[in-house]
Amino acid sequence: MRRLLLILRREYLAYLLTPGFFIALVTLPLVLGVTAILPSLLSRHTPAPRVAILDLTGIGAEGPGRYLEAKIREGRTRNLPQEQAAVLTPPPPGMSGVKTPQEAGERIQAFYREQDPDANPPIILVLAGGADAVEARLWTPRARLIDLSGSLEDDLSEWSRDRRMTALGLSEADIRQVFEAGIDVETYSPESRTGRVTLTDRLPQLAALGVSYLLVTLILAGSGMILTSVVEEKSSRVIEVLVTSAHPAELLLGKVLGVMCLFLTVLGVLAGVGILAAGQLPAGLIREAAGAIFDNGLLGWATLFLVFGFLLYGSIFAGLAAFCETPREAQSLATPLSLLMLVPLILVVSALQAPDSPVIRAAALFPPFTPFLMLLRIADGAPAWEVATGLALMAVTTAGAIWIGVQAYRTGALTQGPPRLVAILRNALGLRA
Repeated sequence: MRRLLLILRREYLAYLLTPGFFIALVTLPLVLGVTAILPSLLSRHTPAPRVAILDLTGIGAEGPGRYLEAKIREGRTRNLPQEQAAVLTPPPPGMSGVKTPQEAGERIQAFYREQDPDANPPIILVLAGGADAVEARLWTPRARLIDLSGSLEDDLSEWSRDRRMTALGLSEADIRQVFEAGIDVETYSPESRTGRVTLTDRLPQLAALGVSYLLVTLILAGSGMILTSVVEEKSSRVIEVLVTSAHPAELLLGKVLGVMCLFLTVLGVLAGVGILAAGQLPAGLIREAAGAIFDNGLLGWATLFLVFGFLLYGSIFAGLAAFCETPREAQSLATPLSLLMLVPLILVVSALQAPDSPVIRAAALFPPFTPFLMLLRIADGAPAWEVATGLALMAVTTAGAIWIGVQAYRTGALTQGPPRLVAILRNALGLRA
């Protein structure tokens, strides 16, 4: 035990005392803060889209062109935030006398070819047809993934509905009542404290989702660090000296637990920053968030699954790395495991919608997925037997992974040459050729 603690301390301090760790520790909260406010800053400083409307319908003042122009001037374009409201601009020169959408398209293409795309040329909406069948073509200088077509389509559909209702004899007040009429559906559940389901009732699931994603990220990053550390020691022959000085189990567990303690330190610092930032939030929201984390024991379960996950994946990664001479060889062996850890990221989304699904319940009992999916089952009120079964299977699998990892680590430390999968499995299982 003493040697294991010494190895743990060595691995922990080896990462903790490096300048890069302190730089990352300082910059990480800054990066998170910038990431949170950057979308808002970008939307505020992004040039507003300029829209020119060319109405060829001939309907006149009651036509769709005038309707859209009025909405854009008033900043009432549907599905667009205020800071991204479109700006109305006159059609480009050379559009007079245009009769058909095809002719308009030819002139618009010639206009765009003469413009600098970085000069924010206008988006041009061409309207044609008649009152009963309006054809709309939106021309943009670039084939962007996101444009105003959806928003303009909603506004044109609204104009069409208004016109048809007016033709049926409805007044503007009647039309407004039709659109404002609606039925709000409220969700109730006996599990809710107030009967009516609110954000407070959903916070445990949302918190479990965030923690699950965090666990996948931490365990994947920590396993990568363990992989790199073992490969470096193997390539420099240091691992051969270490194996003769301590038991392979002490070396392997010391490395895994040392890296795990390093990530717990990072989490502690981030938690401190989060507590300071939470001081700016309403007291009620803070109490609800704290209740979601502590009332269901989510923090304790997350810590337990973090330990299990690190021991399970860290032991396997360390055992594989002991057979590798270079990081490239190690990455080729570790890639399948890394891909396996990404599967829970896909399942957690389904778990939010149907946490009682047989697929989710079975996946939560599959030990490699248990650290990430069982949290969502616990937040949803999983029965005690299910949680106990998951923990028992996880404990047995982790113990087996540690044993296999130690066998592979012992043999791989003294093996030279490129890794062979058959040899790795034979030595990891304690078999001999």
